[in-house]
Amino acid sequence: MPSSNKHSNAPRVVLVTGLSGSGKSIALQVLEDVGYYCIDNLPVSLFEALARDITTNPAKARGLTAVGIDARSPGSELAHLPDVIKRLRDHGIDCEVVFLDADDAILIQRFSETRRRHPLTDEEHTLDEAIALERETLTPLNEAARLKIDTTRTSLHELRSLIRARVAERQAEEMSILLQSFGFKHGAPRNADFVFDARCLPNPHWQPELRPLTGRDQP
Repeated sequence: MPSSNKHSNAPRVVLVTGLSGSGKSIALQVLEDVGYYCIDNLPVSLFEALARDITTNPAKARGLTAVGIDARSPGSELAHLPDVIKRLRDHGIDCEVVFLDADDAILIQRFSETRRRHPLTDEEHTLDEAIALERETLTPLNEAARLKIDTTRTSLHELRSLIRARVAERQAEEMSILLQSFGFKHGAPRNADFVFDARCLPNPHWQPELRPLTGRDQP
């Protein structure tokens, strides 16, 4: 499939992680569609070697690689992964961590609807206990993430668009900014870093001369 990404030729490694059921597989699929070489459930012990190999030999994967790592890996290895990421960044490797999350109730609902088994459930852990354990295990990666996406109220289409805009189409060393308008009736966007309340501004709808105009009109 032809690649449609807008990146430069600089090697790049994206680590996709987060809670099971939050949409990690969808994120990896989107990145694969735009030309990333994707590896899911890579052993943590191999991540640093892979990142260094890809960035020194970018022809192996066109310089764009996405790796999925989650709580299926041993917790002791996950705890040291932020140190590995820092080392890679200190050596000039563009290593971005994307963390996907969702409310526990939504995660439970998704597992119930798909009838899939949570990777941490067993004879000793119920589904809600497994989610709590997974959240605790992934805390170091959550703290190391530069991009966090809450998919609690996000549809599959919206998640795909977010990944394309904020990961796949973002140039290296370029800030990603997404502006979104919303109504407080439905609550503030959960992924917002900054929320500005514009309800104090005069509503143009109540000014007859402005009512037929849109935000594209200078008045």
